[in-house]
Amino acid sequence: MAGLVIGKLTGNYPLSIAVAVGVDADHFFSYAKNGTLTSVKKFIKTSLAKDDPYGDQKNILHNVFVFVLISGVIFLINHQIGFIFSLAYLSNLVLDALDNSDYFPFYPSRRVNIRGPIEYASWKEFLIVCFLVVTFLLI
Repeated sequence: MAGLVIGKLTGNYPLSIAVAVGVDADHFFSYAKNGTLTSVKKFIKTSLAKDDPYGDQKNILHNVFVFVLISGVIFLINHQIGFIFSLAYLSNLVLDALDNSDYFPFYPSRRVNIRGPIEYASWKEFLIVCFLVVTFLLI
């Protein structure tokens, strides 16, 4: 939903949605490495779990330095695309920091683990989605 809101604000839905969702591609690297993709039951259980059983689902693409580096390079190449890319990327990181599942912003270092105030897959998280839907409809 954050990608849709950013897409509506910037007029570039494809980029906004692709980046906001694409940051989570590192989950699939973890799933592939740990055999989660070979079983539908295991995939559903793992993807809906509050805790990361492998400790690496939010890995390199969720590192804030990687965010700054990639966003900076794209911004230098094209300011408009870089701005949209950065907003969409940042929206994923901020929303991940809000829920109380593991988020290591300096991955692979696990010294800092951000667990936000919103319980993962809770009614509060649902309210955030509703807020984003209403925002999308109002702008």
